[in-house]
Amino acid sequence: MERRNQGIPPTTQSKEGNPLGTLGDFGIQTGHIPSTSLLTASRDAPEFRRKLADRTCRISQAIASIPAQGPGSVVFEEGNILERLAYPDESFDVVYSSQVFGHLPPPDMPLRALAEIRRVLKPGGILATRDGVEQHFYPRRLDLDRLWARNLSRALHKGEPDADPTESRMPALFREAGFDADGGKVCVGGGATVYSGPQTRQWLAWRASGQLKEGDPFRQSWLDAGITEDEIQQTLFAVGKWAETEDAWFASPECEMLAWK
Repeated sequence: MERRNQGIPPTTQSKEGNPLGTLGDFGIQTGHIPSTSLLTASRDAPEFRRKLADRTCRISQAIASIPAQGPGSVVFEEGNILERLAYPDESFDVVYSSQVFGHLPPPDMPLRALAEIRRVLKPGGILATRDGVEQHFYPRRLDLDRLWARNLSRALHKGEPDADPTESRMPALFREAGFDADGGKVCVGGGATVYSGPQTRQWLAWRASGQLKEGDPFRQSWLDAGITEDEIQQTLFAVGKWAETEDAWFASPECEMLAWK
C-alpha cells in the first residue's frame, strides 16, 4: 500500500528529506506512573496489572534505545506550556497534543497554551490536537453519566457543572489564538474512544477507586467542588457495579483539530 502525506504543505518538507521535519509531541504526564506501575504489580496481581507492568517495561526499554541525535532522534524534555517553553520562536514543523486541553480549565489556561504552541510553530507549520469532550457509560441505569462524568466536570470547573468544557470550545480557542479559521487553515473533526471488555472495566474501576480514596488530591478536588461524601460513595459503588456488568461499555467523543500557521 502506498502511503502519502496528503494535505501537508511544502513548507513542512525539511532539507534532510524528512516529510514532517521537526515534530513536537506536547503531552501531559506526572513522570512517576511507570515506576509506580512496576512497583505495584506482582505475580498475585490481576492480569491487567501484570500486562501494564510488562508494557511499561517494554516502553522504557524502547525509550532508552532511541538516539538523541541525528536522523530519527527523539529528545524527551519537561516544560510548562503555560509558561514560556525553552524553545525559540518557529522551532517546530509539526506539533501534536493529545488529551491535554481537557486538563486546562477555561477561560485563560487553554488560550495561553495554544498561543505558546503557535509561537514555537514555523510559518506553515501544523498543529493537531485531540481531546475527549464528554463521557458516556452504558448501561445508563447505573447513572455514571451523572455520578462520574458530571461530577468530574464540576471538580474541574470548581463547582460549575454547566460550564462549557474546554474540549468543546477548541474551534473557538484556535480562532482566538490567531489561527486563520476563515481562511481555511483550521479543520474541525471528530472521533471516539471506546472502552469495553472485563479487563478494561476492571482497570477503570481500579483507577477510580484509587483516585477517590481518602487523602488523594483528586478526591479532595471533588469535595472542594461541593460534591458530598455520600455522592463519592455512590460513585464508587456504581463504578464497581459497572465493572461487574457483562457487556457494559464506555464511550468518549473526541474533538480533533488540525490547523496551519
